[in-house]
Amino acid sequence: MSAVDERKRAAVSAMLATAASKQRTESDGARSSIRRVGTVLAYFAICLLPGIGPAIAADAVPLPRERPAAANDQSASSDSEWTACDQRLTELAEFRPLPPIAGPGECTASDVVQLDAVRLPSDARVTLTPPATLRCPMAEAVTHWIRDDIAPAVVELGTSVRGVETADSFDCRPRNSIPGAKISEHGHANALDVSAFRLANRKSIELTSAHESKSLRQRFRDSACARFSTVLGNGADGYHETHVHLDIIARHDDYRICQWDVLDESEAAVRSAAKTAQASQAPKSAAATADIPLPRPRVDLPSPERHARARALRWSRAIR
Repeated sequence: MSAVDERKRAAVSAMLATAASKQRTESDGARSSIRRVGTVLAYFAICLLPGIGPAIAADAVPLPRERPAAANDQSASSDSEWTACDQRLTELAEFRPLPPIAGPGECTASDVVQLDAVRLPSDARVTLTPPATLRCPMAEAVTHWIRDDIAPAVVELGTSVRGVETADSFDCRPRNSIPGAKISEHGHANALDVSAFRLANRKSIELTSAHESKSLRQRFRDSACARFSTVLGNGADGYHETHVHLDIIARHDDYRICQWDVLDESEAAVRSAAKTAQASQAPKSAAATADIPLPRPRVDLPSPERHARARALRWSRAIR
């Protein structure tokens, strides 16, 4: 056999070996595909079995990866630090925990929440507008006041309370915004200013208005003074004529301040007239007299002797 024939035979043998290997590979792939299809069919068949399928299916679903807590993620840090007060408030209100307040200056507070709404025993919601930023103990006191005192009183009118109009909650400022005064309880998220309650019949009750029911507002005042250590409304000073201030500051011997004069229209008119009369009789302050012009200074006229000397001097100069 020549060398050419041997090379041809070797080439044919190589081609046959390649074809056989390819056929085995395709056969193995087909068998693998058949096995995969069979596994899937068996899985679905098992999932159809009552009681067994759902449990297997639930185990087979991969859980999402746990989200890493970022250093500046306020929701993650606050959710992991719920206090006993937060747990109690969960059953009574809608809120979310906030990070502690650390300044500026003396404005600090811990266990801070944003109180969005109070849930009544009837599952109705009483929305705070705007939401109040408060320490949890203050938010809890406000919640109980609305649920246990305000809501039952309003029901007796044949309607229900649906909202609270808030004037101020956390605000880093001195008392009554007077420079140099002590930090207000608002600066510690420990106070709430309330101006009115909104009702389901689309009416509202303004707490300091003499046009509202006096007996109802007296009931509001008495319940507030029983729950809060400070209650300031109209009659307390000139800063609380349009809203009621509530806080739970701790004082020696549990001392409380309840200064909210509930007046009807005639009483309010008498008080207004008395204030006007008092203002007209009061001496004018330095600020009121600051714009009054001072009299012009008097000219210092020369005496007769000086006048005569001046005439003589002028006469002598004329002669020269």
